Amino acid sequence: MPRDSQQLRDDLVACLPSLVIDRPLAESGQRVVYLAHFVDANIPPDVSLPDGETPDEKPFLHGWEAWGRIVVKVVSGADNTSLARLQAETAILEEVKPASFPKLLFCDLFTANPVTDERLAERLYVSVEEFIDSTPLCDIADKYKGDEKGIGALALGVSNALLPLWVHPRKFVHRDIKPANLLVRPSGEVVVIDLGIVRETGAPGVTHDGPGPGPFTPGYGAPEQMANEKEAVTFKTDFFSIGVVMYRLMAGVEPFASKPGMQIHEVMIAAAGYEPPPLAKVAGASQAFSDFVAKAMMKVPWQRQRTPVLFIDELRTMLAS
Repeated sequence: MPRDSQQLRDDLVACLPSLVIDRPLAESGQRVVYLAHFVDANIPPDVSLPDGETPDEKPFLHGWEAWGRIVVKVVSGADNTSLARLQAETAILEEVKPASFPKLLFCDLFTANPVTDERLAERLYVSVEEFIDSTPLCDIADKYKGDEKGIGALALGVSNALLPLWVHPRKFVHRDIKPANLLVRPSGEVVVIDLGIVRETGAPGVTHDGPGPGPFTPGYGAPEQMANEKEAVTFKTDFFSIGVVMYRLMAGVEPFASKPGMQIHEVMIAAAGYEPPPLAKVAGASQAFSDFVAKAMMKVPWQRQRTPVLFIDELRTMLAS
């Protein structure tokens, strides 16, 4: 797993000499994330503007200071599978440009210092995204407990954010909707992050086929995801995860990881076979809210809401009631 280190920071600044790292934001199974900014005055003199370009066109390094605070995601020594995922994420952001995802500003794979041409000890995959002034939902989840309208509005925001992926001709599926991947702006607007395990419906994956679980977050992944039934992974897989988030927020506990210390295999078994008690019973939810969440979390995909439009329409109807 990548770790924040002085060596990683030195290599990153060697690749992007005008970068100033403010502080680390997170470490995940794939990458280290930094809050940072650029200082144009730090650009080496031999990194000149290409002919015919102006700073407004954002050539390499020049004019990047105007971005202000940014988020830098970096992977050191990525294996081919991880690299394929990272490149898929940035490619989708560039192609779809979903409005409720952070804007991708720059990405590249570095194998050598672009200024000195010296080879790096390990290749770096680097992406630069806009900084979102927000709070991760996982940090404020308990504030939503029992707030049907607030939870419904948040779920609607998540669904509208994902809609450009779901209805795209390539029918993308996020596959990792969870509180840690949902950012809430001060205005209440939701921003979705991390397309690290996104999947194109019906396309060959970058992971193995056959027996064994596919990529998922325990407690939020749908049964077809855990079973690695790739042909069954569609936008309905994201419906399941949104339902789990809604249940967690309303009840204050995850539906399939409700006991402390549960092992991954126990959570997987629960998600595949356990029917959590309805929210109307355990959290005082309205019947409409309880039924919507239960339908989204049905074990078999065809029993969930039929289309993205119907999913969103049902959410709107519930909010209006």
